[in-house]
Amino acid sequence: MSADAVEAARADARRLEADNQLWIVVFGISSQEFVCFPRFSVPFRAILAAKNPDTLPPRMRAIENSALRTAPHPVA
Repeated sequence: MSADAVEAARADARRLEADNQLWIVVFGISSQEFVCFPRFSVPFRAILAAKNPDTLPPRMRAIENSALRTAPHPVA
């Protein structure tokens, strides 16, 4: 992978993270995948990876929605 391609992928990862602030997004040079880690607590494994960053936001939303449904509600 060329240096220009790596920098472009890293820019895509930064854009994806800026657009999805509940997630940490990195680009793995060896795997050539975008890997996403939730910044919120989930009761299950929720690390996402994909070669195409455009496929990740719908999967992120699904995990966020699932985590919100299963999260304990604070007692008033």
